[in-house]
Amino acid sequence: MGEYLTGVRSEILENATSDEIERYRAAERSRDVYRAWNSVCGGTREGEHVTGLRYLPDSNKLLVYTDDAVWTQELMMLREIIRARMEREGAGIDGFIFKTSRKGYAPRTSSRRMEPPTPPVAPNRRVLTPEEEGALEREVRPIEDERLRESLKKAMKASLEWKKGQER
Repeated sequence: MGEYLTGVRSEILENATSDEIERYRAAERSRDVYRAWNSVCGGTREGEHVTGLRYLPDSNKLLVYTDDAVWTQELMMLREIIRARMEREGAGIDGFIFKTSRKGYAPRTSSRRMEPPTPPVAPNRRVLTPEEEGALEREVRPIEDERLRESLKKAMKASLEWKKGQER
């Protein structure tokens, strides 16, 4: 797949004008900066408070919007660490501009974690008897890989408990 994409990219660049090539390279640069930011800050406590990003190619800076002034300050203090890590990811930038989003602003796609869905109601399960446990143990004993054996045993046990619960 990678070879195919490289071939397609080469074909596009061969047939493009110099202005188009410049735009393509600018788009690739923006992609690299966003990818590096997500690699460094995505899923972090700080990253959860970022409401928007915009790469400014003319100044080679990243404009970062946060949801609160406290987080703007926090990211300002971490800027050199983040910049160094982004550079290590292959996207060196000259700096950041941090701004606080206006009150009441909600990003279109929030990077905040959503509340976990409520777990499904557990089916009626019945505990296996010692004889059933022994039979299950004998069935999986021939499997040499310990992790695989234990995983299979857990799955089989859950299935048997569920089936017993349905028989009531």
